[in-house]
Amino acid sequence: MKKLSNSVLVTACCYSSLAAAQQTFDLNEIQVTASRVAQTVDETLASVTLITRSDIERSQAVTVAEILQKTPGVMITNSGGIGKSSSIYLRGTSTKDLLILVDGIRIGSATLGQVSVEDLNLSQIERIEIVRGPRSSLYGSDAAGGVIQLFTRRGMGKLTPSFTVSSGSDSTSLAEVGLQAGDQDRWFNVTASGITTDGFDAKITGDSDKDGYHNKALQLKLGQRFDKGHELEGLFSFTHADNEYDGYADRSKTLTKVLGGRGTIVATDVWRVNLSAGRSLNDVKTLSGDTFSSRYETIRDSISVQNELLIGERNLLVFGVDYLNDQVEASKVYAETERTNWAGFTQYQLMSGRSDLQLSLRVDDNEQFGQHSTGGIAWGLQLSDEISFIASFGTAFKAPSFNDLYYPGSGNEALQPEESATSELSLRGKSQGFNWQTSLYETRFENMIAWAPVSPGSYTWAPSNINSARIRGLELGADYQWQLWRLSANASFIDSENRSGVNKGKRLQRRADRLANMSIDRDFGAFALGATVHGEGRRYANASNTRSLAGFGTVDLRATYQLSPSWQIRAKLSNLLNKQYQTVRDYNQSGATGLFTLAYRPQ
Repeated sequence: MKKLSNSVLVTACCYSSLAAAQQTFDLNEIQVTASRVAQTVDETLASVTLITRSDIERSQAVTVAEILQKTPGVMITNSGGIGKSSSIYLRGTSTKDLLILVDGIRIGSATLGQVSVEDLNLSQIERIEIVRGPRSSLYGSDAAGGVIQLFTRRGMGKLTPSFTVSSGSDSTSLAEVGLQAGDQDRWFNVTASGITTDGFDAKITGDSDKDGYHNKALQLKLGQRFDKGHELEGLFSFTHADNEYDGYADRSKTLTKVLGGRGTIVATDVWRVNLSAGRSLNDVKTLSGDTFSSRYETIRDSISVQNELLIGERNLLVFGVDYLNDQVEASKVYAETERTNWAGFTQYQLMSGRSDLQLSLRVDDNEQFGQHSTGGIAWGLQLSDEISFIASFGTAFKAPSFNDLYYPGSGNEALQPEESATSELSLRGKSQGFNWQTSLYETRFENMIAWAPVSPGSYTWAPSNINSARIRGLELGADYQWQLWRLSANASFIDSENRSGVNKGKRLQRRADRLANMSIDRDFGAFALGATVHGEGRRYANASNTRSLAGFGTVDLRATYQLSPSWQIRAKLSNLLNKQYQTVRDYNQSGATGLFTLAYRPQ
């Protein structure tokens, strides 16, 4: 019998250091989000995209949203530039149907029911894993559309300082200072960073002024690996953001803290136990000038116990318990301010010859809504040494947020949880540096929660359960590495439809019907050049489809010069053709901008 420590344990404990050392485009890197255990992309039966630290630095992205936008099936809406309210639509599902984790810890606001994507700090991230498709059978509520997990930076090598400074258009400045060290047995990283920008006039109507954004952050991570593979690791991160915008309340201050720890116990050669616990705090204050307007604080406490048991040579049984407690404290009065969710989950991975089968089941017991069972099944068949076929089906649910239920003056306590079911067929292959995948999927929602004006022209919005909605899509992606060239392209075609009520037959609002990306990078010794083209089709700004936003395309150019093994300069031109467009009605997007960076990291 193969020992679990040889098949799963080693890859799980070392995945982040492998990612940090990786300098080439490699789809066989370890990922853990899709099935909650360590697998390579070739092994997983889900549609997954991996973004490493080298990918982040090569792209010269400033925000998490910016780098996510270039991946298959991801559409970002933004209300006026860096730091402004943003949402992720993954395969047509909205941010509230997307679970975002930081090192396995649930983050986000229980009042909004989603993560403030605009405040996520890219400087703290070593790696991003994007899983498209439902994962409620493993993670519970919020994972109907998929899961995005952000892995924070982990030290490797001798004690090394580093810093990065950037300056660009709209008086934008970034700075990052770090110190790291580590090996296979212990690791340490501390990173402090800041970003400030004067921005531009975010909203077409209202005050004619620049709307700035300022963000400062600190992250500390350290860990120890003991004999027999036991591990302990701790994380603390802090982010403070100050955002300016147009409206009655024209400024917000957001404090985000994440504190977490995880441990691994290798019980026997075939059994290990993963323990994790975390607390995330999201504290938002809104102001009118310098006058206090409102405050919303969310605390999310989570605990997870997960067992991994190797059965035979290749089969794996995963089972465990999750606990989540949400607490809300606000200047407004909510009818309920706390709720708890307990869950039990199990997954069985069966590998037989050229065929793989994964079965998963989860039962959530929500304090407000009772029990909800979700399940998933995925079957993979290796058609040849280079081509594989995957078929999957999964169910999901989403509990209404505190704002959905209790927001004073517009909450709806009669709301029911969303329920959905997704079917997917995929083909993927690889050959001599060329990797490709195509996926066809359909998601059907019952009781989808949507906010809309209570009457035509009303400024008061309220949530309701849309009886049914359907999202169909086709996803194409390919990448190729040949010598010093890196090329990648993807395209998504999304058909979203409201299937009931007065807007039956209309497209779901804010979803573009087409997405496309193409990137090319080339190294010329110490010099490297790259370009990215991004395009989105038309979308509707309202549920009745009477207001549309035109499609658009942008071009970005980037260059890097390695001055020495430790010093590097970078330059980036974004929206080179100065395209004027909107992703949210009446909110501007940035025109042509430039960014210049100096980076130092001893080798």
